[in-house]
Amino acid sequence: MGPVAPEVDEIDNIDIGGIRARDPQVIGAGDRGNAYQVTGSPSPSKKVEGHSAMPRKLLERKVTWILATVFTVILCCLIAQPAPCHHVGHCRQEHDRIQDLRSYSGYIAAALASVMLHEMASVFLTHRTARKAMHLIPNIRESLLPSLLLCITFFVLILENMVLVIGETPWFAHAASLGHSDLDGQPVYTVFYAEWLINVPILLILAGSIALQRPTAEVAEPLVVTNVYIVLAWVAHFVPNPQIRYSLVALSFLMYFRASWTMCRWVWVWRMESYEDHHILGRPLLTFILIIVFGIYGGVYLARLHGAVSYRDERIFFTTMDFTTKLFASMILAGIRSSEFQEVLLSMLANTQTSFKRALKIDDTTPML
Repeated sequence: MGPVAPEVDEIDNIDIGGIRARDPQVIGAGDRGNAYQVTGSPSPSKKVEGHSAMPRKLLERKVTWILATVFTVILCCLIAQPAPCHHVGHCRQEHDRIQDLRSYSGYIAAALASVMLHEMASVFLTHRTARKAMHLIPNIRESLLPSLLLCITFFVLILENMVLVIGETPWFAHAASLGHSDLDGQPVYTVFYAEWLINVPILLILAGSIALQRPTAEVAEPLVVTNVYIVLAWVAHFVPNPQIRYSLVALSFLMYFRASWTMCRWVWVWRMESYEDHHILGRPLLTFILIIVFGIYGGVYLARLHGAVSYRDERIFFTTMDFTTKLFASMILAGIRSSEFQEVLLSMLANTQTSFKRALKIDDTTPML
């Protein structure tokens, strides 16, 4: 007598109208297994051997990311010793000249609050609706992680803009010291760099761990490198010696290219491992947008460093781009969440159809009495 039901391997991957769907009982296994593991271990297929095992294990720990960033900040502050803007008369005067931008930051903060409330409502309603299905679909709780991370980024960005709104005294800025009479004493808004040190790692986690399902060790390297070059770029504003300053700038851009190359490798490895459609407007889109946006930030930074862009225009650009980048990330991840829920529905349909076929085969093999 022949088999009365499909084998397990046949159930695991089922083709419905040309779309590969997985049994919902095994959602979270295989290619989807590391989709939301931002603190886990690399996939078994990526064995780490030899002398590189220890550095990779250290990079997998979030405390390593924090310690590397804090150590770089403290070291740069001790060496450069930047002067707070409110302690320098010329810097305070320059800051007072652009007080009209406070209202612009207020509008941005209001828009961010609306988007954050929308994300929070989405998390709450999705969790409330899906509670009954959590025992059937293991990854449904983890699917809320992108929205939670986005809420954190929006909250930090709201704090940044509220500081710019209510801060008449520029305690959140430092006075530039470039050895150039026209540029010395202009405000460098440190609050932007502080926000990047928090939100950029979150964006990289969203692009790498969540969108492209990369293991933590792969995401950690460009994350730490990016935070370090953000600090180096900031401290270059307070180095009068041109040789040292341009060495810091060159090192920052080399680290940017290194991080960008690693992020492009995320996409390449994902393409090799994934059965999904490899369209650029799919999961890799957020990674490519971040690479391009960070490069544009670098161009504006260089222009400001040489006086081609004023500190006023730089502040407008940073405020606008910080908002739009997070908004784009929110829209891209909304599309990814939608496709994942569609995959879950297709998988449940496949499971239902397979069970139905199994029942039919059992009935067919029952002898007539």
